[in-house]
Amino acid sequence: MKKILFILGITVLANLQYSIFFKNNNISDFIYLYSQNNDLLENINELNQKNEQLNMEIKELKSSSHALENFARYNLGLVKEDETFIQVIYK
Repeated sequence: MKKILFILGITVLANLQYSIFFKNNNISDFIYLYSQNNDLLENINELNQKNEQLNMEIKELKSSSHALENFARYNLGLVKEDETFIQVIYK
């Protein structure tokens, strides 16, 4: 009886080991998906930071005509020839 239970236990253990290492959703798939998940989470965090920066810039552009003029001059190249652009920051 003990021999049969031992063989049955070894068979179950071997079957579990086989499924962990060689079938679908094995350990290598888990490690790959875990690393890919971490990369995607980092990417999401970077995009959220950029989004927050852009939202702050939009609020600033909506609230101040000086900020809008500075944005147009600096980013859109609306500086005339022989004109030097000087940005004054009020505190």
